[in-house]
Amino acid sequence: MAGIPERLPPSIAKSGLSRTTPLRTFAVFAAALVLGAAAALAAEPAPRPFETIQYPPLHPIHEPPVVRRSLPNGLKLILVEDHELPIVTVRALVRGGRLAEPPGKAGLTELLGESLRAGGLQNKTGDQVDEILERIGASIEAGASDASVTVTAKMLAENADQVLPLFAGYLQSPAFAQEKLDLAKTHQRSAISRRNDEPMAIARREFLKRVYGPRSPYARQIEYADVDGITRDDLLAYHGRVFRPDATVLAVWGDFNAGEMRARLAKALGGWKAPAGAPSAWAPAPVPTPVASVNYAEKRDVEQTTVLMGHAGLRLDDPDYPAVNVLSEILGGGMSSRIFAQVRTIKGLAYGAGGYMVPAYDHPGAFSFYTATKPGSTAEAVRTMLDEIERIRKEPVTDEELRKAKEGYLNGYAFEFDSTEKIVSRLQVYELYGYPPDFNVRLRNAIEKVTKEDVLRAARRHLRPGQLALVAVGDASRFDKPLSAFGAVEAVDLTIPEPTAPAGK
Repeated sequence: MAGIPERLPPSIAKSGLSRTTPLRTFAVFAAALVLGAAAALAAEPAPRPFETIQYPPLHPIHEPPVVRRSLPNGLKLILVEDHELPIVTVRALVRGGRLAEPPGKAGLTELLGESLRAGGLQNKTGDQVDEILERIGASIEAGASDASVTVTAKMLAENADQVLPLFAGYLQSPAFAQEKLDLAKTHQRSAISRRNDEPMAIARREFLKRVYGPRSPYARQIEYADVDGITRDDLLAYHGRVFRPDATVLAVWGDFNAGEMRARLAKALGGWKAPAGAPSAWAPAPVPTPVASVNYAEKRDVEQTTVLMGHAGLRLDDPDYPAVNVLSEILGGGMSSRIFAQVRTIKGLAYGAGGYMVPAYDHPGAFSFYTATKPGSTAEAVRTMLDEIERIRKEPVTDEELRKAKEGYLNGYAFEFDSTEKIVSRLQVYELYGYPPDFNVRLRNAIEKVTKEDVLRAARRHLRPGQLALVAVGDASRFDKPLSAFGAVEAVDLTIPEPTAPAGK
């Protein structure tokens, strides 16, 4: 019979039809199959089991009572009682950080952050403080960032009277013992020697230089000569200039009575005197206008090309940030994002890819888009990310993308309140930077109201494909296309300058 295959399709063979079935009967049966298939396609698919799950609403968020006080010397206090565990945590945020470094003293903040705690007090060495704290299971730690220095103490409630005087001593009169400073310098030199080990660390470092400028406190690179040039006197002078009660926000949370804790803090820190004059403002460093650039750091001992590109973004309190938050999530914020879907799921170019806009409190943050791909697909991966950045500026996102992005943020909102530490830490940072205490509530409400039109408008206003700084780390001899396809290429010098020999040697 012409037109009938030697072997019938399994679906027909199982029906009992054979090559001897009359043609008319076969035609009727085939037509029935076609009509049945069309009806099945037209019918609404049955929901899968997980799609029928009904989730109950989240429990209401209950914030603990917050007591705000100030001591006569200007020290601001945030006190939150939490009697679940017999533990007390005290943390001081001192405004300053890298923004307060004197000219020519790059690296001072890092050395201060490490040697402040280890360097001891005027009446106790760091080792003696260690012994006291270890006996009672307490801790005191210090650190530093772009705009602040942090000192934190954690203790059993019954040991507060032993730990608070030590904590207060680090705020008022640390010793910065020379041997501990020398040890901190050794650690910093080791970090410098290893700074080219990780491709993403290289890409991030060079990217920040292009966004903020190589001398910016947000991007500056520490060299051996910088470390060698820092002295104990520099640390003491920085401490005397930056550490002052009227530039500090102190938060305490845990098992205590707020009134009694205020009295304890007044006893420990009430004698801390502020220097004459108002505290320095430590204005944020200026951020230059974005400039397009293509930068290549050669690293032949890796099997992938690491790509990072972007430009300056927004402050957290920018009115456009809620829309940019949603935009960032849709474009690169997870496994369902556009960049991830195109680079990994559809084209199979990388295990991971994405992008985000991380805002800062007092200066513009940065848009960053990243991936790590085999050298032979470097240009294709870059072009794929660029295409997605362009596409989100040209057409509205879908209703489903908008819903998922907003739900992702709003469903995670409750986790900002799942510990007293998170609540107090956020309030403390808001206080330091002058944000309203309910800023997170205002942000949540604004994100709930974001529309597709808001996202498109934010993408067109804040995403600048023509001003992206691109950094690629890898082996250009194995790339599918030269990076010059994206613009003039600037070679990144990864040489680590040797330390300058001391005079007379």
